[in-house]
Amino acid sequence: MSNPVRIAHIGINYPHGIGYIESMLLMPDVQIVALYDSEPVTSIAELPTPLQSLPVYDNIDKLLDEHNPEAVVVTQPNDITPSIIVNAASRGIHVFAEKPCARNADEFLPAIEAIRTNGVQFSTGYTRRVSPAGMEIKNIIDQGFLGRLVSIEASWITTSVQSRGTNHPMFSLKRNGGGILHWLGCHWLDFMRWSTSAEVKEVASILGTVSNEPIDVEDTAALSMRFDNGMIGTLNCSYVIDRMPHQLLFGLRGTEGWLNWDYMSSKIHLRRAKPDWSSGLDQTLVFDTDTVGGYEMGDGVAILKRFISSFRENRPPAMSIEDVLRVLEIIDTAHQSSNLGQRANTIKSFVSN
Repeated sequence: MSNPVRIAHIGINYPHGIGYIESMLLMPDVQIVALYDSEPVTSIAELPTPLQSLPVYDNIDKLLDEHNPEAVVVTQPNDITPSIIVNAASRGIHVFAEKPCARNADEFLPAIEAIRTNGVQFSTGYTRRVSPAGMEIKNIIDQGFLGRLVSIEASWITTSVQSRGTNHPMFSLKRNGGGILHWLGCHWLDFMRWSTSAEVKEVASILGTVSNEPIDVEDTAALSMRFDNGMIGTLNCSYVIDRMPHQLLFGLRGTEGWLNWDYMSSKIHLRRAKPDWSSGLDQTLVFDTDTVGGYEMGDGVAILKRFISSFRENRPPAMSIEDVLRVLEIIDTAHQSSNLGQRANTIKSFVSN
């Protein structure tokens, strides 16, 4: 790469903001040119040393006018992320934004229009698509190793609302659009779609705020889903445990085998048992914990590299803008189902091309 990629980081205080900054500092071909936050930055001295001399803006237009970055990395609440995407894309600036990128599918539509109209590249932080274990699962499925897929599930059980702080935007309906599905469950929803190449067609869900904390979004969610390939799936998420580590599990079964992914231990247990075999094949795949550093132990670096290669090398990013929209549509449908107390069909609010 001849010239470094000039990136402005939009959002210091929001979770994962510092993580993505640390990832970019590990990338020699990236130059962070300026910082912005919609909230006051509490302490510049607490930022990584290379950033302490950078200008910090509270006016995004001024930052973009004065520095004209090639790309921005946006880590801001869902209520303002779409407008930031539109602002940057309208200037011809490529955008990487924190997932899920909007409070609902409709609010993401102007961002899609701006990205397409101005011919810029876009990506978001669904990092399971670039993790070694996630990519291997995708490869196993694509090879037909499991046969016809029939059952899928995932869970994300994590630290309590109280331990995270009830005043955070992730627990505000106005700022975030929802709770644990918007912040964490969206990762698994995207991975389910991507890994199996199947779309969610129907959702039955129960969402609740069971922590008794003063928040107005769900802290626990249980979803049952029907996919367009006939597969039935479940997703369970909850802010409930008292300390780390998270409890993250993924499972998938087909007519000729199954696999389990213990995300926190980076282990995949794979079983193949074709009907005409006299015995089965068991295998455990262990992926060493990445020591790259930054967001998600190196996955942040990997997904940012994919993003940069999309506009520097004309390679496809890790996901499309339609992928982002599809996840938002599933989340919208889950909220609709829970509110109505009945199953709901996912509605395509945007037709590509």
